[in-house]
Amino acid sequence: MKTLFSYFCLLFITTVNAQDIRGTWIISSVIHDKEAEEYILSPRTDMRWGNFIEFTDLNTFTSYNSWPCGNDCFITSKGRYNLSNNTVSLFLNSLEYNVYCKELKPLKDTDLGVFTITHKDDNIILKKVKK
Repeated sequence: MKTLFSYFCLLFITTVNAQDIRGTWIISSVIHDKEAEEYILSPRTDMRWGNFIEFTDLNTFTSYNSWPCGNDCFITSKGRYNLSNNTVSLFLNSLEYNVYCKELKPLKDTDLGVFTITHKDDNIILKKVKK
């Protein structure tokens, strides 16, 4: 009986870890840089301005920002993700930005790497796995 209970607990924990990345989060920066080493995800609040990411059930993501002023750099990136144990692989399909984004390099169809998923308080930290 203890073995059966332990199995269900392990299955539940694994399922929760794999599912709790899905949804809309506040993110430390819009996903647009192949060299980025870390992203911090915080629970979505009623904030209208900032950097956001949405992980869908279809293994796609959209990362974007919104600001109150129209003279800001607006970025939208779209891609795919794959969850495996405590890691997530990110692949960028497209990156769109406006003329106020002077330092961005166009990326498209780019493997962004594998990131470990760790939890700290209510936040999720995605840290790039070194090769």
